[in-house]
Amino acid sequence: MTKQRIGVLVVSALLAVASLAQAPPAKQKPAAKKSGGAVSGGPVMPGSEQWMDVPAAALVGTPSVEMGGTLKIAILQGDPMTAGRSFTVRLSGTDGTKIAPHWHPTTENVTVINGAFLLGMGAKWDDSAMKEIPVGGFVSAPPQMRRRISFSAASLRQVADLGGCRRTE
Repeated sequence: MTKQRIGVLVVSALLAVASLAQAPPAKQKPAAKKSGGAVSGGPVMPGSEQWMDVPAAALVGTPSVEMGGTLKIAILQGDPMTAGRSFTVRLSGTDGTKIAPHWHPTTENVTVINGAFLLGMGAKWDDSAMKEIPVGGFVSAPPQMRRRISFSAASLRQVADLGGCRRTE
């Protein structure tokens, strides 16, 4: 082979390699979804949540109060039904929705995203002892703190916790 042909082959090979390096990366598949609509890694943009009814297993026990409204859940991360596993959910409740007195074995962190909700401490329902938590409000409930919740106006709250909820009854 002549030097000229070898040169042409080398230049051609280098151009081929250079063109592959310049090609845009292949599109990646979207993040895999877990049960309940939770996304495995990556952001959850407003309005992209997958809302569903709260699983019956999360409401085990005989509530001391009627729920009185509609409660929906969107699982953003983790599994709230598995004890000891971290999770982040959004709860949406219509005006007057009540969550019976309960407690969690770990710290529960709640941020009000929209609307407002009423929070009461203790194992018995008492409307007069409820405190309103407005938009932007934050509550960090320590382990085993007995609490009850009522949604005042349609509201949205975000909860970060470890799985495992207990009714106080």
